[in-house]
Amino acid sequence: MNARHEQSDRFILTLCLVIVLIVPIGCGAVGPPIPPEDIGIEAQIRKQERENAQSEGPLTQGIETTVEEEAVELPSLFPIGTR
Repeated sequence: MNARHEQSDRFILTLCLVIVLIVPIGCGAVGPPIPPEDIGIEAQIRKQERENAQSEGPLTQGIETTVEEEAVELPSLFPIGTR
């Protein structure tokens, strides 16, 4: 009976270790956070510009261009003049 008890304890311990190791990976909680500057279209454009600057030569390496957003006029939050 004691050997059976040790076997079930080992199984439970192994199961707990597997759960503890797999759940954080499945939830995406493992690894450093990705800064928002490295995500999106603007980041890809900056990366391509840097790569192009490096391939062109040392004259244009220090120049960085920024992508400016257009001003968009948003509608008001509450309708005006309607009931």
